[in-house]
Amino acid sequence: MLRTMNMNRRETVLKSARQLVVAAVMVGLFAGSASAQSGRGSFSGLYVGAEIGKQHVIGGSLVDNVDTLQEDSRVVAAVFGGLRGQFQGFVLGAELGFGRTDGDLILSDPARLLTIDYKNDSQWHWTLNAGHTVGPRTLLFGYVSEVTRDFDVTILRAGLTSEQQDEQGLLRFGGGIEQRITGPLRLRATIGTSRADFGDRQTNIEIGKRVDASIGFVIQF
Repeated sequence: MLRTMNMNRRETVLKSARQLVVAAVMVGLFAGSASAQSGRGSFSGLYVGAEIGKQHVIGGSLVDNVDTLQEDSRVVAAVFGGLRGQFQGFVLGAELGFGRTDGDLILSDPARLLTIDYKNDSQWHWTLNAGHTVGPRTLLFGYVSEVTRDFDVTILRAGLTSEQQDEQGLLRFGGGIEQRITGPLRLRATIGTSRADFGDRQTNIEIGKRVDASIGFVIQF
């Protein structure tokens, strides 16, 4: 049953990804057609894009004064927009984005008669990036990003149900490559990891590092 639910959720996210991609392409190509930088490999100015990949997702809840966590790597489809400047070959930029997530998690502890359902289907992020061009068509860059997700948490314990709200922020960082294909269109791929900070709170599990990876496109105005 749970596997069927996860498959349905994944299909929903992939459907959302297609819709996000179509929307971003229509907006980007309309604007890009008016301001395409013909023949130049510039990575300067406003840009929009869309991507799909896997990211580390963590849900939390407070049970017996313990931050009770569940984690997984899940599909995320996102659209984003930003502004960057190119100084000789050096490029600095910042962006904001919104994503749809396959973010529902379940923790089951039969010994404690405990089941926790963490529900999430969206996220926001901001990103700072810096890189250097390799020739006129290729950009190598590093990024640091903060992603925020809200969870509706339902706790079933010994037949009693309670609800909580949880907000999880993850610091993501890594590197990527962006390749100009034609006109304003670029192909972008990233790979990295993330870090979560729970302060001095006791947690039920140790959160390790997982690989985040994505592929998408950018339309440079």
